[in-house]
Amino acid sequence: MPTSRIVQEDVKRIVELVGDRLSRLNGKNLLITGGTGFVGSYLLETLAYLNDQVLIKPCQVYVTTRDPRKVAARFPDLCGRRDLTLLEGDVRTFRPPPVALNFVIHAAASSDANVFQQDMLGTMDTIVTGTKTALTIAAESGVENFLFVSSGAVYGHQPPEIPRLSEDYLGGPDLRTCKSCHAEAKRLAELLCRVFYEERGVPVSIARFFSLLGPYQDENSTSAVIDFIRQGLAGDTITIRDDGQTVRSYCYIADAMVALLKLLLCPGIGEVCNVGSDLEAVSFRELAHRIGRCMGKTINVVVEGQPPTGVLGSRYAPDVTRLYKKEGFRPTTTLDQALSRTIAWMKERRASSAPASPV
Repeated sequence: MPTSRIVQEDVKRIVELVGDRLSRLNGKNLLITGGTGFVGSYLLETLAYLNDQVLIKPCQVYVTTRDPRKVAARFPDLCGRRDLTLLEGDVRTFRPPPVALNFVIHAAASSDANVFQQDMLGTMDTIVTGTKTALTIAAESGVENFLFVSSGAVYGHQPPEIPRLSEDYLGGPDLRTCKSCHAEAKRLAELLCRVFYEERGVPVSIARFFSLLGPYQDENSTSAVIDFIRQGLAGDTITIRDDGQTVRSYCYIADAMVALLKLLLCPGIGEVCNVGSDLEAVSFRELAHRIGRCMGKTINVVVEGQPPTGVLGSRYAPDVTRLYKKEGFRPTTTLDQALSRTIAWMKERRASSAPASPV
């Protein structure tokens, strides 16, 4: 079991909400690429609990990683398990395990702009070539489903007058800027999934993740919400570097995991589903104040930018109606609950890593 109380509670809830369908993983072989990132970490914790508490015969989990020693240091309890095998290598060239795979979750690729903008060519190649490699392995194994973790960034700029983006919106990233490298590569990777579905009969499901929040998120991330929490824990001031009008909705990671596992275990018919929260969307200014309230203190919010006259702030919020109609599920964790749980986890982490007091 994970050592964090927050994660323990989340994992139990995930398993309860996905329900009986998880029995499809009994004795199966599952490959996860990107298994040591934010999403992958929660998957590994959930699968470990599932094997220990629910499944009759454990699901064998194979995880790609470029540095097994780093993973072992981060997850010492998980990496000692017989039902977990680390596959050393780059996602573009790794060797598949010597078994027939039943399921693949392809989640490799950083979503942190600070990371992918430092190596834009490498980012695009990792996403596109890595997806083709994973799809080829899935085709050769005859998998029951291939789940691709994509991004709401594939829609490009969300018009301010559209409150929530549905899967039918046909916008796209701005190709006039190299900052779109991650989003456009995800779009091409989605097309690869569709081609493998139609030409090679690989059952495919695609999850377009929007903004997530929760434990295991990189505390050094450039994500605004993590930056604000980091500032709030360090003092009484949160500085917003834009005009504060940017609007986001945040989905708690446990809710996203329920959606992901439901999509993995449904028939793969090449369909795309948004995965995010439709409960509420807030501006960065409101988000900063919410963080202060969840920490139980008054936060001084400093907004560095000035909003242009008559222009609405940018939005990034999904319509998750398709997910609800397909799987009967939509996120239920409120923003305040998600913030409180994430803050509590970050405090747990800092307390456990603090040096012991002198005797």
